[in-house]
Amino acid sequence: MKHPEAQFVVKVTADDEIICRAPKQAEQRIRMTDLASVYVETNDSGPWGADVWWLLNDDTGQTRVAFPQLATGEDAALERLRQLPGFEVGV
Repeated sequence: MKHPEAQFVVKVTADDEIICRAPKQAEQRIRMTDLASVYVETNDSGPWGADVWWLLNDDTGQTRVAFPQLATGEDAALERLRQLPGFEVGV
C-alpha cells in the first residue's frame, strides 16, 4: 500500500517550475527564478499523518509550494533543488 503522501504529485517542468498537485487542493507552482527560500517543517502528526514537509517560498516569504516527504516526484524536485548554490540534503 502506498503512503497517503504519495497522493501529492510534484513535478519539475521544462519551464523550470516546481508544481504540486495535492488532493482536493488548487495546484501550487513556483518558478525557480522566484524561489527565495526552502524550509523543512516538522510536526507531531506522524506516523498517521504527514510530519515532514518541504516549503518553497518566494521573496515575500509566502509559501508557493508545499509537499510532504514521500510525495510522488519528491526525488526529482529535490534533485532540482540540489542544483542551487549551498543547498544540501542529507541522506
